[in-house]
Amino acid sequence: MLSFLKVHAVKKKLEEVEAYLDQVLHFEHPEIREFALRTLHAGGKRVRPSLTILTASMFKNEDNIVPLAAAMELLHMASLIHDDVVDEADTRRGAATINVLKSNRYAIHVGDYILAEAIDIISKQQNADRLLAIMGVLSAEMSLGEVEQLRTTYDIHQTIEDYNYRIDRKTALLMATSCQAAAVASGASDEEIERFYKIGYNLGMNFQIEDDILDMTQDAKKLGKPAGSDLARGIMTLPTILVLQKDFAEKTELIRLIEERFPNGQADVERAINIVIAQNGIQEAEVFAENYLKDAERDIVALPEYPMKKVLLEGVDFLRGRAF
Repeated sequence: MLSFLKVHAVKKKLEEVEAYLDQVLHFEHPEIREFALRTLHAGGKRVRPSLTILTASMFKNEDNIVPLAAAMELLHMASLIHDDVVDEADTRRGAATINVLKSNRYAIHVGDYILAEAIDIISKQQNADRLLAIMGVLSAEMSLGEVEQLRTTYDIHQTIEDYNYRIDRKTALLMATSCQAAAVASGASDEEIERFYKIGYNLGMNFQIEDDILDMTQDAKKLGKPAGSDLARGIMTLPTILVLQKDFAEKTELIRLIEERFPNGQADVERAINIVIAQNGIQEAEVFAENYLKDAERDIVALPEYPMKKVLLEGVDFLRGRAF
């Protein structure tokens, strides 16, 4: 749970979301139930349901939003389970993944089951037809992001635009949709719905860039996975892309390490990270992250004086200073 959300009303709703998730994931099938609850209880920041609650609270609709907020977290959970299969990940938040504990096929079906539960919940909400149409677009775009990531692994010629295409679909759209869906369910105007969509989108772009920075700067214990795990799998994130656009003495070495797929394992990955850091890739990526945050902050400041506007601005400050 995010520290900036320890405002009584919001904290209470997040606790209700957590209880709702715990209840809804008690599936009849014992093994699907076990792995769904295992994924839930592994933790997480609950950013997406938090954004759903905060947006709904702007329209005084927070009392009705818990199921939708839970559904947004279920969509996220399902995507993580599927990601672990695609990425051949052994751990998630420091715990063994379902694909390791059982199999890839098993994990895919657990993820699909959770996804189906999310859609069922959404189908019962206010303005369900519009919400389901939004979720259909979201699902298609998220899949495109994953396919593009697979297509471009170990590709040193990627551009900032290529990177933005991927993270837009892998992260930003789900956070944008968390805000958008809450506004739709709350009966907001089209202008208000678009405004909150943009806020969620910019927060999401910032969130993913910061995640990619943390992947290179935080130790494995904090990350719950080895440092540089994205780079090790050939995923070119913003710090590396920015550095590869420059000319410098170690560029040939960095390219060789990537194209040879880090033959000496973690030692090669750490060498590549050190080159990226030495060439100011982290600092330059931080500028991009901050610009997205400023865009979100500007749009939040321009909102009418909703009761929870201050809390949303505090959320911007939290993201600006987060270290995990």
